[in-house]
Amino acid sequence: MVIAYLRVTIDKQHLERQKDEITRYASANGLEISKWITDIVDGKRKESEPTLFRVLDRMKKGDKVIITDIARFGRTLSEVMTLLSKCMTLGVHVYSINDRYLLDDSLNTEVVSTTCNLVSEIEHNLMSVRTKEALNHKKEKEGLQLGRPKGTDAKQSLLDANKDEVMNMLERGDTVVMICKHFNVSRNTYYQFKRNYGI
Repeated sequence: MVIAYLRVTIDKQHLERQKDEITRYASANGLEISKWITDIVDGKRKESEPTLFRVLDRMKKGDKVIITDIARFGRTLSEVMTLLSKCMTLGVHVYSINDRYLLDDSLNTEVVSTTCNLVSEIEHNLMSVRTKEALNHKKEKEGLQLGRPKGTDAKQSLLDANKDEVMNMLERGDTVVMICKHFNVSRNTYYQFKRNYGI
């Protein structure tokens, strides 16, 4: 199986260019593409697991993934390394055209996989440390209150205790604003209540 993997931003920037590059590369190297996979990502939102990650579970040793460049595997080094590690563990070959990487059986896949996992773990830990340091700095220097604002739990409990009344208000068509005003809660608290009960 030969998978062509495309990853673009929400405006589908460079999609056709990636397709052209992969098509030319496959043709020049006698590879017949079995399936095209495209992930469209929005830089403003947290990304879900790449489609390729799930497809890899159905791939076998010796199958191939073609990408235009290694950065298509993720936004962060950790994401890239996680996908590379999975490919190496499964024995799936990776062809990265512009980087001129060919990760195949000629490499010691166990070493590459271990290295990828290690790099991913290091980056994750560094991000965690940086985040904690930034939050502590804000707390100490700017007096920022960290965590859930006081009263939020109490407001949530108020909605929980009046669940039947909230449901009645929803059934008769009361708006979010009306419900929030009636119970003196924020929209965030109301939406959390809805999520808690799958409404």
